Amino acid sequence: MAKIIVVRLEPYPSDEPTGWAVGFNVTCDNGRTFYIDTPVSYDEAKTDEEAVNKAYEKLKESIDTQVKELEKKSSLLGKEISNG
Repeated sequence: MAKIIVVRLEPYPSDEPTGWAVGFNVTCDNGRTFYIDTPVSYDEAKTDEEAVNKAYEKLKESIDTQVKELEKKSSLLGKEISNG
């Protein structure tokens, strides 16, 4: 199961906020990682916790799809090989 960590949670846009910008770092079981984010309006979420939950709801399908694709790749891709 992929590990999902909240790495961005801030008013958005910064000059005149109308909501939150919520971003996640996702680490797949094979070590591959990616970042994904989405805006969540203040109408959708009144608190930062609600914003995180709403963002995850919005992104869950995309996260699952990307995790499935990345987990198909060998964990050997990108691995340094010793030549000596």
